[in-house]
Amino acid sequence: MKLIPSRRTRARGGSSSHKGGKRPVARKPPAKGKAAAKGKVLPAPRELEQRHIDLIGLGLLAAALYLGFVLYAGWDGGSAGSGLKNGMTWGVGAVAYAMPMLLAGVGLALVVRPLMRYPGAINAGALLFVAGLLLAFAAETAGLGPSGPARDGLFDSDYFTVHGGALGESLYWAATTLFQRIGAHIVALLMIVSGLLLLSGRPLISLLSSGAEAGRRAREATGEFARTARGIRGAPEAVGDGWTTSHYADGGEALDSDDDRATNEIDLGLDLGGGLDDGDGDITASELDGSEHGFEDEEWEIPDDLAEPEPPSKVVTTDEAVDAPLTPMGAKRSGITESEEIDYRIPPAKLLRRGNDERDKGPDRRDMERTARALLEVLSHFKIEAKLIGTVVGPHVSRYELQLAPGTKVGKISQLKDDLAYALASTDIRILAPIPGKKAVGVEVPNARRKMVRLGDIYGGRPEGASPLLSWLGKGISGQAVSMDLAKMPHVLVAGTTGSGKSGSVNAILTSMLLHASPNELRLVLVDPKQVELNHYDSVPHLLTPVVTSPRVAANVLENLVAEMESRYTVMGKARGRSLDELNKIRRKAGDPPLPHILCVIDELADLMMVAPGEVEESIIRLAQKSRAVGIHLLLATQRPSTDVITGTIKVNIPARIGFSVASQIDSRVILDQGGAESLLGQGDMLYRPVGSSKLQRVQGAFVTEEEIAKVVGFWAKQGEPDFDQDLLVEKAPVDVDGDGGGEFSPDEDDLLADAVKIVVETETASVSMIQRRLRVGYTRAGRLIDMLERRGVISGYEGSKPRQVLIGHADVARVLASGRAAAGSDGPATEGAGLETVGR
Repeated sequence: MKLIPSRRTRARGGSSSHKGGKRPVARKPPAKGKAAAKGKVLPAPRELEQRHIDLIGLGLLAAALYLGFVLYAGWDGGSAGSGLKNGMTWGVGAVAYAMPMLLAGVGLALVVRPLMRYPGAINAGALLFVAGLLLAFAAETAGLGPSGPARDGLFDSDYFTVHGGALGESLYWAATTLFQRIGAHIVALLMIVSGLLLLSGRPLISLLSSGAEAGRRAREATGEFARTARGIRGAPEAVGDGWTTSHYADGGEALDSDDDRATNEIDLGLDLGGGLDDGDGDITASELDGSEHGFEDEEWEIPDDLAEPEPPSKVVTTDEAVDAPLTPMGAKRSGITESEEIDYRIPPAKLLRRGNDERDKGPDRRDMERTARALLEVLSHFKIEAKLIGTVVGPHVSRYELQLAPGTKVGKISQLKDDLAYALASTDIRILAPIPGKKAVGVEVPNARRKMVRLGDIYGGRPEGASPLLSWLGKGISGQAVSMDLAKMPHVLVAGTTGSGKSGSVNAILTSMLLHASPNELRLVLVDPKQVELNHYDSVPHLLTPVVTSPRVAANVLENLVAEMESRYTVMGKARGRSLDELNKIRRKAGDPPLPHILCVIDELADLMMVAPGEVEESIIRLAQKSRAVGIHLLLATQRPSTDVITGTIKVNIPARIGFSVASQIDSRVILDQGGAESLLGQGDMLYRPVGSSKLQRVQGAFVTEEEIAKVVGFWAKQGEPDFDQDLLVEKAPVDVDGDGGGEFSPDEDDLLADAVKIVVETETASVSMIQRRLRVGYTRAGRLIDMLERRGVISGYEGSKPRQVLIGHADVARVLASGRAAAGSDGPATEGAGLETVGR
């Protein structure tokens, strides 16, 4: 008996085994008729090229122009024109007069099709909308159509030619037969609304919220216009009319940041003299000097002929606040860093540019469908059955979510990464097997058309309960804005190769903080060994020190921040506080100024670790371990993610990580403790791991231009100069180990010199790191000891990467030490050749 496999088994291309051995397979002869049609896989229809679609669109535009002249202008269109007019009025009735506009819209949509995001939904939406319109005209829903003539039964030619036409009458007959006349009205409205939803490509709640937002903006615009008109006439504002706000009193109470943010997001679009944003993101000088809240008397720029009278003396205007005496530069503080409680004004969010939604539309739907088909086809070639259950469109990448057939190993897809990239003609893809929290496998594929994410698109101010260290990173793969509160992290490590977007992300973090945090709340210490990345911020009053460019001075700053941390802990212990917020509440009740948060940003950690690795690592570890409670936080960035820069101890104490594109999986594991960063695309594409989570979140970093940074910095610079604490730059005095504290410092004397000589001779090696470990001293002191040993002829000179040679033996140790003591007891320091007379080379 011949066994014939089922079509499902043949499609899989596999065979099942039996106890009796191989299963016999008989090939079925090709069937004819319907059976053959069922078994044969029809090829997908060939898609038209864009040039052919353009020709069709231009033809529809020409037809719309011709019909417009015939129907609207009453021109004689010849036999074709009169025939079309009579045929359309008979077929669709009064809707015929909308046909030229519909044809023009369809033709224009075909011509500009590459710029449209979801062109596939237009077909069904247009059909539903037109059908609903025809039914509404035929049923006279909501009074549509002319008032006469009256209907004389169904398919009355005098009636339907001026209402819904024969098509509308047919729909009306079907609707009234099934649902009566009231049902016809409901069906017509349902079809019109459904067509509009499909045409818009958005859910109903989104359309309703957009309508409510448009109404709110219109009310706000009307209120602003009325308030400004009253201000021009000099009429006093009545309390409680919905448009008034409190002015700044003599002391000036800072406005709530939430109110600032809500007002900043409103773009009124009015022009009362040229003081508003012109739409391209450029802000005039008057806006920088004016109010940022949209509810201040100085917000609008009034023409000279309509100038407002002088404000009362009790009102503090923007110009008065800006022209106030500036904070003296370079003044030194004593003890801990305190806030000066100056009434600063927060910059407006409109200083940031927004992206152009018309040009940055992201991927095309047809491209996504083509990619999904190619993805499933490649998996089928490798005998993996899967079905697409969803897609998530991001600014730079799209994630295709696949559900595997039962019994398929998830790891099989991870092994096909290179094959999938080859089949999809993509540079880099990333596979999530599985997606965290989902019963699916994700394949992230770069978009052919990418959308730029600007900081102005995602900036949302400071939410209630957030700290001054809140920053906005970018957009997630599903389009949501991603923020990071450093007060909860409490430190973050940023790493990525050159050109991956690391410095741009640091700029976005700093700019977003400067947009909502005043110097009373946040002070900055910026370390920029490259001297070109953070120099934009050299004039903001938030700076606690000038922008540090010397690695040696940066090591001093870190050591002094450790001393600042210890001082704050002393104050906190006396006040019985457990956090900076609790301490500031206690200090305010006692009449003392609060303590601001301090953020130390190091743009290139590798340069610091090359110059002073011991001191820098020790200071960073101490700050990372203890400084959270007292409000000192670190942002460490490097483009060389190696283990000698990002040591294990540093990684343990900094759990929050941001990884940009790197060269290998090894570098990715150094940053994130797992792979994935080697598959990123660069240009701000990052993997973000917040504190307390092992799941990586893919984010497209926000882009901020130098012009935007200059506007924000310029806004702050007009309100005061930086108040530098020069004590943070000074090197700490070396600790007197023996406790005698006497005598002046000599570059050729040290109490540990004898121990250093004995250790070098015993180990027959000499290096700064070895002296640090054995004698437990800092890098600076160990380096001085090495220099002393070289001057006394104990070790050879510096020869680059070659190790130093030990030039004496055990028998010469006593003689060298005696020669050194004799030289120290004389009037001058030991000479360069001291102790070398009896030493053999």
